[in-house]
Amino acid sequence: MNKTLQLKSLKIFFSLLAICLCFSACQEENDQVSEPNSEATLVANTTLPRLMERMTLLDGSADNIIDNANCFLVDLPVTVAVSGTTVVVNSTNDYGAILELLNQSNDETVAITYPITIILSDYTEVIIENQAQLLAQITNCAGPNQPDIDIECIDFQYPFSIAVYDINFEVIETVNITHDEVLYYFLETLSDGILASINYPINLIQADGTIISVNTNEALEAAIAAAEDTCDEDDDNNYNDGDCTQAQVTENLMDCFWRITDLDGNTQLIYEFYFNADGSFTFSTEPTSSTVYEGNWEVTTSQGNLVLNISNVSANITSFNGSWIIDECSENQLLLHSGNQEVTLQKSCENFTPFECFDNITTTICDEGNPYDGFVEMNLEELFILNVVCTQNYTFGFYETQADANNEVNTIIPTAYTNLTQQQTLYLRIEDINGTFQIYTITITVEDCCTNTTILTDDLILYMPFSNEVKDLVSNWESNESYNYVSDRAGNATCAIAFNGNEAVEIPVTTANQIVQGDAFTVSLWFKMQNTDPANYEILFQKGAAVSEGFQLSVFDLNTPVFSDADSGYGLWDDPWNMDANLPTDTTNWHHLVVTVDASNTVRLYRDGIQRNVDLNATINIGNTPLMNYILGNGFEGHLDDIRVYKVALNPNDVSTLYTLEADCNNCL
Repeated sequence: MNKTLQLKSLKIFFSLLAICLCFSACQEENDQVSEPNSEATLVANTTLPRLMERMTLLDGSADNIIDNANCFLVDLPVTVAVSGTTVVVNSTNDYGAILELLNQSNDETVAITYPITIILSDYTEVIIENQAQLLAQITNCAGPNQPDIDIECIDFQYPFSIAVYDINFEVIETVNITHDEVLYYFLETLSDGILASINYPINLIQADGTIISVNTNEALEAAIAAAEDTCDEDDDNNYNDGDCTQAQVTENLMDCFWRITDLDGNTQLIYEFYFNADGSFTFSTEPTSSTVYEGNWEVTTSQGNLVLNISNVSANITSFNGSWIIDECSENQLLLHSGNQEVTLQKSCENFTPFECFDNITTTICDEGNPYDGFVEMNLEELFILNVVCTQNYTFGFYETQADANNEVNTIIPTAYTNLTQQQTLYLRIEDINGTFQIYTITITVEDCCTNTTILTDDLILYMPFSNEVKDLVSNWESNESYNYVSDRAGNATCAIAFNGNEAVEIPVTTANQIVQGDAFTVSLWFKMQNTDPANYEILFQKGAAVSEGFQLSVFDLNTPVFSDADSGYGLWDDPWNMDANLPTDTTNWHHLVVTVDASNTVRLYRDGIQRNVDLNATINIGNTPLMNYILGNGFEGHLDDIRVYKVALNPNDVSTLYTLEADCNNCL
């Protein structure tokens, strides 16, 4: 079936549907009875159907190489000629042949053999007898890269269905929506009083290929409105011109540097622009100029166009300020215009001198040490040399004073330098192959950048968040063994540790973190089981290297949490655990486990913020010797996270606070 017959069939189908609905109240049998979902009902002449209709309009820009019109398509096949060579266009695959002929010819005219049929944005077909009639139709279209009504930056993922109701709110038809034309004609029937609702969920495809799912009219309307002007709709007259995305242009501008090779026909300018990741840029009027100008930049999308916004350029070159629409782009060139001004930017990775590659720098470096002291060992070469792209040969040296840099004495060893003050200026000497040199300043401020909220950190003697490392943030002890890291309870990647049942972590006991009989203490941790064998005894945390030493916080007998000592055989169980049918085999959910022992030997066991058992003045005996190690994961198959040990018995409010703390990936305290 050709496109004309398809369109007529669709029109007939939806006309009959509208007629049937007029008599549907007399039907005695219906498909199903259901109240329309108010969150899915489509109401004629409201915002959502209008947005949906704009999405379904036929995009006429695909064949602009033939007709130079964005709002209609030429129905194929069609015969055209370029410089006397005839091409029969049977499909869109033949557009490339036209482009090849245009590239080989100085004539940019595509001559069409009439009559032809064009398909308008509303799928109406019009027969065009001659060039004059075609030009008349083109006047109804927006010009190249000008705003138009259709929405091209987001599409429906077909198929999906729409339920149609009669006046008694009974479903009489389920319409399968398979492509834009079907949906366009269905939306047209809403004006005939049809009552319909979308069968959610449905999917939408954004311009970058991202698929999003929506479940209500409100979510659908918000998604369409948000995506409306987020891409380049490619409404120009160039075929397959490699239009770029916002992300591609942004990344490309930061690669090497860019020169203006044409400013309104002036090709003698040598402006050099360096676009920085922080949104700033610098430029000079010639490569060796000591005068450097500054400004700010950002690539955005506006009304379907990619735009380079330039701001805060001062001095006598303020004409660069403004919004520059990107008309054409490639990896090495951008064509832009602002009003009547046109600019060509050309990427260059060739420097005339090494001094173009460097500038004075002010930077902040984080001190995440425990505790913070304002001093950081840093690799100056890695920070300030290796990331510089420069095509000219040079030598460099770092110095602590301007005089040393000028005289080239007392050079700093760059790979392991520790600042002398919390704010310090270093001097970078760059020298070219001819012996000419320049000195650049590097002002470094060392700040405490630790983002740890430090909630309930008093009296901590052990704290291990497992942020892709096995490290105690209290003592700074760190294991040099290799472990497997997994997502924590909030989904933060590599922020929890996984054990396979045959590995463990041994943490040295010190005078600062030791626990002996009579000490008040708390052990808090998060665990997730991966083993459901009810007979396995799996230790989460223990004092000592064996079950005959110290104490253990473990799971046993249907994975039930239990706190026990090694000397008296004492054990305090999470009694409600195995009364729950789901918990013994739960390998999906994280659980928070806390044991507190106070100075009078009262033991309390908490799980998931609730006290599960208590033993007043217990007979527990953890031993009077500190032993050598604390052990994590002995025989344990599962995941552990956020282990905290306190030299105090936390109260129930503190335990509740720990339970409600958001999972984190702290690597400092």
